[in-house]
Amino acid sequence: MQADEDKRLLHIEKLEVVYHNVSTAVQGVSIGVRERQIVALLGTNGAGKTTTLRAISGFLGVDDAKVTEGFIRFRGEEIQNKPPHQITMKGIVLVPEQDKVFDNLTVEENLQVCVSLKGGKTRKGAYDLIFRYFPALAHIKNRLGGYLSGGERQMLTLSTALLRYPQLLLVDELSLGLAPLIVEELMNLLMVIRNEQGVTVLLVEQNALAALEIADYGYVIENGRIVFDGDPARLRSHQDIQEFYLGQGDRETRKSYRDVKQYRRTRRWYG
Repeated sequence: MQADEDKRLLHIEKLEVVYHNVSTAVQGVSIGVRERQIVALLGTNGAGKTTTLRAISGFLGVDDAKVTEGFIRFRGEEIQNKPPHQITMKGIVLVPEQDKVFDNLTVEENLQVCVSLKGGKTRKGAYDLIFRYFPALAHIKNRLGGYLSGGERQMLTLSTALLRYPQLLLVDELSLGLAPLIVEELMNLLMVIRNEQGVTVLLVEQNALAALEIADYGYVIENGRIVFDGDPARLRSHQDIQEFYLGQGDRETRKSYRDVKQYRRTRRWYG
């Protein structure tokens, strides 16, 4: 695991999340994110990635779920089970996997909804910043959100998040449904934004190959538990990650993730 708590912007320790008071989705998850880092949380569908992000951002309540064990600390303050608006005011902004933009509003109107004067920026200054990072949006600012391509919707979603001037940006499946070239462009933009704006990023991804290109550190979550962590070089060198997340095994003999015996995988992770 990463270094001491006093160096962490975000510190999650032994987190447990329960749905409907009966179903445990996340069990004992511990994660650390330092300021100005990009940290990747990797896993397959149903592994617990999105649940972890919702626990951090406060959106568990909409699914009748809550944190029952452990804690989530942001700048040393515990924030688990607080409502989303309070967490957002602290500087934590979620970029969700779905429902990213208002389909019946134009690109410019979507941006207007989120424009803030925080930090003394004018509306023009905010737009200038967004269009510098996403120049394509300037050319389609009068287009309705419902007519945007997948890549354009992701650009607009990231833009509206940046207009809230986050300290910690939670990004859920940035690459989902996008062409490889668009994914590469958006991942590189995340790194530029981090470098220029000082934004810390927790990036949830199934696309391990793309995420590890920009991440400073990564965690692998399976069945609601963290099973492996390390810098990108350490993760890339692990046999299971090569086989199940980077697609580097023998195509003829490689089994799916769910076909592998749990005892064998556990032996690998902790061996």
